[in-house]
Amino acid sequence: MFQKILIAEDQHTIHKGLESTLHEMNIPEVHSVQYCDEALLKIRAALKSNEPYGILITDLSFKEGHRIDIIASGEALIESVRKEQPDLKVMVFSVEHRIGKIKNLIDSYQIDAYVEKGRDESLHIKKALKAISEGNHYYSHGIQQLLRNTNDIKETDEYDQLILQLLAKGMKREQIATYFDERQLPNKSLRSIEKRLTNLKILFNAQTSEQLIAIAIDRGLI
Repeated sequence: MFQKILIAEDQHTIHKGLESTLHEMNIPEVHSVQYCDEALLKIRAALKSNEPYGILITDLSFKEGHRIDIIASGEALIESVRKEQPDLKVMVFSVEHRIGKIKNLIDSYQIDAYVEKGRDESLHIKKALKAISEGNHYYSHGIQQLLRNTNDIKETDEYDQLILQLLAKGMKREQIATYFDERQLPNKSLRSIEKRLTNLKILFNAQTSEQLIAIAIDRGLI
């Protein structure tokens, strides 16, 4: 099991709850910070003293405070940490449910666990730490369900996502076709754009363009 853990969480009651859970597991050293910049400094200092952290537990969203932060989000912190200490284990502890965001954390930053805040969170934290210490990954139940629904995202390409982005900005189909035509992008005709939108609605089981945009936002495509 881990000997030294760093928690990055700006909500006092939440990081106190995490500390309590970790102390129940007899973790010798548990440090908490409320700012991402401070977390990175602690990781650097621990490396310099040859006493590195075994795992970082971090939220993704941090509220703006009175100070100016260079690293303002958990995702940016993880990106920075991967450059400083590539082998550091990382557990995300968050309410974020956008599957596109979660998949990016897994695929781009190779996070080791993702635990949802909420019911039975303490139990899942303990299960996640045990799994990671044994060389495995861990995703709490709700995240596992979301990950099972990622096949439809894999079926979209960059042009589908561009159409969704333009649609979300309020552009009409004709305007999107003009946008594609001006930039000499593939399938630039109005008929092609309409066909792509129809396929996207079928793919995401959306009845209207508004519903399609909402689903795309929820899944992190926009």
